[in-house]
Amino acid sequence: MDHRRSKKLENAVYAGLWMLVAAAYLLAEMRDRAQLSGMPLLDTAMLVRMARVMLPFVLLFFVNNSLLIPRLLLRNRYKAYFPAVAIAIMAVWAFQYHMFAQAMEAAPRGHFPRPPHHGAFMRPLLPLPVFLDFLYALLLVGANIAVALIFRRYDDRLEHERLMKTNAEHQLAYLKAQINPHFYMNMLNNIHGMIEIDPVVAQSMVIDMSQLMRYMLYDSSREAIPLADEIAFLQNYLRLMRQRFPADRVSITATFPDAKAAAGITLPPLLFLVFIENAFKHGVSYRSDSFVAVRVAVASGTVHFSCMNSCHSAATAEPGSHGIGLSNVRRRLELIYGAKAALHIDSTPETYTVNLTIPLNETTHSDN
Repeated sequence: MDHRRSKKLENAVYAGLWMLVAAAYLLAEMRDRAQLSGMPLLDTAMLVRMARVMLPFVLLFFVNNSLLIPRLLLRNRYKAYFPAVAIAIMAVWAFQYHMFAQAMEAAPRGHFPRPPHHGAFMRPLLPLPVFLDFLYALLLVGANIAVALIFRRYDDRLEHERLMKTNAEHQLAYLKAQINPHFYMNMLNNIHGMIEIDPVVAQSMVIDMSQLMRYMLYDSSREAIPLADEIAFLQNYLRLMRQRFPADRVSITATFPDAKAAAGITLPPLLFLVFIENAFKHGVSYRSDSFVAVRVAVASGTVHFSCMNSCHSAATAEPGSHGIGLSNVRRRLELIYGAKAALHIDSTPETYTVNLTIPLNETTHSDN
């Protein structure tokens, strides 16, 4: 059930409550008329009177439900909401008091009983009907708030479940997008060529690649993983990329926090890989000197990631032009952190830089 369907259900609840109020009013009036002979139980005059009596309450409900609650109360602007709803209630009450006073003045003498021990008619300061109208207005506003908050809680629960489901789906799509067949094909070709040149290095590359695949297929399926594991994964990835590209033409540098700084910190898996993959895909050229610089730091309650690479293709000239990978990571950040994660991408003709900052207090943080 989406937000529109829950809103329809909320409106149906309000309609049902108003129908109950109207039915109760009509039944009370019909009961009084039943005691009088010669008067119909229901006629147009009764309906007109009901409309006049209920109109101020309907207007109060409209103002509170359509304006004050969605714009103030549900946005946690309590200091503005309660004075505003108090003003609305007092305005309706003042109108009802004025209408009651006019009705008393226009009524024939003797229509209202005189208080005992008074020679002349004295109008009470706060007549009972007006006092009851004030209580009904408070009851209406209270019931409106209760129903609105119940449905707001219901919508929040549905939204939370939807975000969890969407997050899982995006993580799965993200993982599938990252398993690049071309990367594995190139790495296998590099390993095959390295076997004859340096079997020891080839063996190390096989181990790194197996660890890389294991992490991507198994460890990264968890909701959160230790930062140390993510760093180890990135180190394996960069080690393989160093074997793939000639060191005299491509500079690959990386700076990571030590084990003590990374201890106890967890974060969503594979959060940084898409930026590093894009850096090698779009920023490295066999014809020109190139570089990729990766840095992960922990400071001031945040994890900061940066990746800078040289530019050799039009793809890196436009921020956000890396397709599904970058779209997925942006969506993941929005789902997990909302507005608390900061992603900035800067592009110049020579360099392309990604800076990502995520708060530690929004990730699973262990004291172990």
